[in-house]
Amino acid sequence: MAAAHAIRLQIETKLAQRVPAALTLKIKHAPEMFATGITAVDEILGGGIPRGCITEVSGAASTGKTSFALSTIASITQLGNACAWVDVSDALSPEAAAAAGVELRRLLWLRMSAERGKKVVDKPWSRLEQALKATDLLLQTGGFGAIVLDMSDVMAQHARRIPLATWYRFRLAVEQARTSLIFLTQSPCASSCASLALRCEPGDAVPFSSNGETPLFERQQYQLVRERNRNEATPFMQRKPVQRVSWPAETLWSRVR
Repeated sequence: MAAAHAIRLQIETKLAQRVPAALTLKIKHAPEMFATGITAVDEILGGGIPRGCITEVSGAASTGKTSFALSTIASITQLGNACAWVDVSDALSPEAAAAAGVELRRLLWLRMSAERGKKVVDKPWSRLEQALKATDLLLQTGGFGAIVLDMSDVMAQHARRIPLATWYRFRLAVEQARTSLIFLTQSPCASSCASLALRCEPGDAVPFSSNGETPLFERQQYQLVRERNRNEATPFMQRKPVQRVSWPAETLWSRVR
């Protein structure tokens, strides 16, 4: 044992300049959490979304991705943190963000301007390239509690063309900047670079109508599925079962009726 310890010490001394503590197991501490503002969701996530990590929220249109992100950003900005929203398709509604509780004076909204007025599916890469470069610059600048990269309207086949090296670069950047990076996508594309992988699904809707007119939705019910959480301590080679939770979102017009 003494000889093995001596050999290990010799190897680590030789590699100290390039690989510090090469043979020593690195202990990963639990990250700081940002509450999402949705009690039921925070319970299954262990407190919220992790800081210094990537969170990927996938799902089809109208399944609650934007509502979830707005609720999370609202909680973070109300703590006094600055946030950024990188909007690939120029789809964010400031009115809806304010109604969700987002402190707009603490939110930097980046709207991709290439091919304005045209659908993202026509020429997606000009906007996507701008969005990825903008996200990279924001991470290098630092100072943001959370950054949302909203690719909700980008078709899955285009999002999957983003090189895996980009996600790895983002993962290293968020660790150094201590920022929560939230991807909103139609289908997962960040692979193992996302520490927390969530999927949104539609739930029941509660309609209302007046004098037989076309009903509107007063409350929308969503389901959130936690598919992966790498920040949880689980026994070796044992995967924690998928968990899901339902949560309601109130529509903006129901508040002003």
